Amino acid sequence: MHIVMVHRGMFPERIGGTYSYIYELGRRLAKRGHAVDVIASTRLSEVDSVDEFEGMTVHRYAFRRANPVFSTLQHLKHTERLFREIHRRQPVDVLSIHESQLGYRLAVGPLGRSICQAPTFHAPVFLEFRLNTAWKVAAEPSAMKRAWMRATRPPLEHWQRKFENGVLDVANGIVVLSKYSREHIEREFPSVDTGKVTIVPGGVDTKRFRPADDVRAVRERLGLDDGAVHLLTVRNLAPRMGLENLVRAMPAVAASAAERGERVLLTICGGGALHDTLVELCRELGVADEVRLAGRVSDEDLTRYYQAADLFVLPTEAMEGFGISTVEALSTNRPVVGTPAGATPEILESIEGCIVSRDTSASAISDAVVEWLQRPDRREPTTRYRDTVLAKYDWERVTDALEAYYQEQARAFAEQNGH
Repeated sequence: MHIVMVHRGMFPERIGGTYSYIYELGRRLAKRGHAVDVIASTRLSEVDSVDEFEGMTVHRYAFRRANPVFSTLQHLKHTERLFREIHRRQPVDVLSIHESQLGYRLAVGPLGRSICQAPTFHAPVFLEFRLNTAWKVAAEPSAMKRAWMRATRPPLEHWQRKFENGVLDVANGIVVLSKYSREHIEREFPSVDTGKVTIVPGGVDTKRFRPADDVRAVRERLGLDDGAVHLLTVRNLAPRMGLENLVRAMPAVAASAAERGERVLLTICGGGALHDTLVELCRELGVADEVRLAGRVSDEDLTRYYQAADLFVLPTEAMEGFGISTVEALSTNRPVVGTPAGATPEILESIEGCIVSRDTSASAISDAVVEWLQRPDRREPTTRYRDTVLAKYDWERVTDALEAYYQEQARAFAEQNGH
C-alpha cells in the first residue's frame, strides 16, 4: 500500500503524543514494505524539504506562524499541493489526516474524494482551542487583548469545527484511539456515521520502555536519591496537562509520607510555557526541594526516568485522547495514578494497583497518591503492569490492527468505485 499521513509536525522536531504516534506507526508500516509519506510543517527551514527518515518519506513545508486565519490557509494550501505531487509520482491507496485544519481542503476536494480516506481522530481541535483560549484569557494582563480573544474565539472555533466535521463526513473509515474519542464524535459531530468509527488504541515500544535490571544504578546515573519514593510525570508544560494541580498536591503527599518516615520526590519531564510558573509555585508552596523540573530530556534519559520511578502520575485536567505516557510507564512495569480526564480510566481501571482519582483537583490527586503510598503491597514484586501492555498496547500488535484496517478500507473503496 501507499499511505500518506498529514499532520502539523513531525518527530523529533515536535514532541508529544500525536507526533510519537505517527512516527511509531509510520516507521513500522514502512518496515513492512509499505510506501509511507508524511506531510508536515517545519519552522526550522525557509524552504521545503524531502527527507528519508526511518523508511518514511517526510515532506516538510516551510511555515511561519501568523494570525490563526492566515496560518490555517497556509497549511491547507501546502498540504494539498504536496499531496498532489506525491499522488502524481505514485498513486495513493490510503490518506490518513491527523488534523483537519491541515487536510480539510484536500479531503473534501475532487482529488481527496477519489482516494480512500481513513483519518485518525485524536480529540476535537475546536474544544482544545476553546480551553486554551480560556486559559490565555485568564493569564492575559491586558484588558484590550482579553476582549479581543473573547470576541474572536467563537468564529475561529466555528471554523475549526466545520473543518473537523467535513473531514469526518467524507471519510471512508475513521480511527480513534479510545472510547472517549469516539464519544466526542457521537456528541459533537452528529452528522458523522459512527458506524465508520473503529477503535485501535495507541501503542508503546516495549523493547525501549522496559524495566531496568538495576534500578539503583539508573537512579545514580540520573542523580536521584535512591532512598526516596520517586514520583514521575512526563508532560508538555501546558495548562490542560494539570501540572499546577500536581504541584499543589505535593505538600499533602510529602506530609503524609513523612508521617511514615518516607521522603517523596517528584520529577517533571518536559518543556513548555508553564516552566517559570511551576518554579514559582513550588517556591510558594515550599516544595522546591521535593519537585525537580528536568526539562526536555533525551530519549535515553526518558526511558531511565520511567525505570527509576516508583509511581507515574498523570494529572491531566482535560482532553486526554489516549495517554501515550501512561502506557510507556506501564511498559516499564510502573503503576500509575491518573485523573478521570479523557481515556485514562479506560486504561487504568482494570489494572490492579493503578488508581483513578475522584476528579482532577489537587486534593483529589494528593488523596490518590497517598492511597497508593499506603498500599501494603506496593513494594511486592509483580509484572502485571507490563503484562497488560504486552497484551494490549505493544506497537507491533497495534500496527497489525492498523495495517489490516487500512488494507480492508482500501479494498472496499476500490470495489465500491470499480478500481
